[in-house]
Amino acid sequence: MTFGASRGLRRWARPAIGLVIAAAFVVLLARRVAWHDVARLVRHASPALLLLGIALLATGYTVRIGRWWLMLRALEPRVRYRECVRPFLVGMAVNNTVPLRAGDVVRAFGFRGSLGVAPPRVLGTLVLERVLDLLALLLVFFPGLLGVAAGTVPRGLILAGAIMGAACVAIVALFALRPRQVAGLLTALLRRGPLARFSRSERAAGWVGQFFDAFAPLAAGGLTARLVLLSIVGWAFEGGMYASVAAALHAGAAAGGPWFALSTGTLATLLPSSPGYVGTFDYFAMLGLVAYGASRAAAAAFAVLVHATLWLPVTLAGGVAALAPAARGRLARTRRASGAGAAHAAESA
Repeated sequence: MTFGASRGLRRWARPAIGLVIAAAFVVLLARRVAWHDVARLVRHASPALLLLGIALLATGYTVRIGRWWLMLRALEPRVRYRECVRPFLVGMAVNNTVPLRAGDVVRAFGFRGSLGVAPPRVLGTLVLERVLDLLALLLVFFPGLLGVAAGTVPRGLILAGAIMGAACVAIVALFALRPRQVAGLLTALLRRGPLARFSRSERAAGWVGQFFDAFAPLAAGGLTARLVLLSIVGWAFEGGMYASVAAALHAGAAAGGPWFALSTGTLATLLPSSPGYVGTFDYFAMLGLVAYGASRAAAAAFAVLVHATLWLPVTLAGGVAALAPAARGRLARTRRASGAGAAHAAESA
């Protein structure tokens, strides 16, 4: 097999595996579910509560965009909140429609002009964003386990949650306290270790330094606390959307059920899957609600409606943002250039 063919095979292997896994969970979701009952529950869902859920979701995303803005502002003080909205929404829409989390690449590399932040630094903020999201979700998942019967939740999911929780705490602690030291160690390995013989090792070393710039502001302490708080608040609004959908369906679960489904469904998106996490999200969100007393039909209707609420508005908003004129980026660059010119003139005076 030639190198090019091997590369092409690896390129398509992960999406193919993701589709197989998604199909398997779709089958698991469909088993032992009376779909005529699901359709009836969806038809009789309260439109007002569904609209409330969309409003809560939009508020949660507003908070999470603000969290990302704080990260970027620590690297580039001239970044404004409104300049973060379009990259965030476009990235989410691409993740919903294209495999391999391509939206993160778009967010990092596609808006360097409007954000004024180097792509490796943006990637660093996205990794920090994921770690904070995991922490917030695990703060819901583990207390939620206290309300379910033994054996209701797969032990593998509990073990994976424990491992991810320990890893998140370790990463936040290490990167917040010693980002420069970690960057220095990795840079040394690239420049003087076995990897130094590769032609792009020097460029990679420069990228590593810029990547860890995103974590350096955490050492101040105050920013870390604000980011953690915003993560909890943002996911609390999203959890409110889950609760609104459950109430709209009269799903019959205990009060903690929608919140537990938030954690199980969202944590399951870490598994390889199709674009939009079809199958994996739905199956584990259904399990989360069933664990709190809902019937499988009600839980399936809940998972389908929640997934539609998560996917459709954000994808439409991201699509509209992607089609928006590029004049915003040019305006932002002009404003930054004007600010830099004014500062230079003041120094000269």
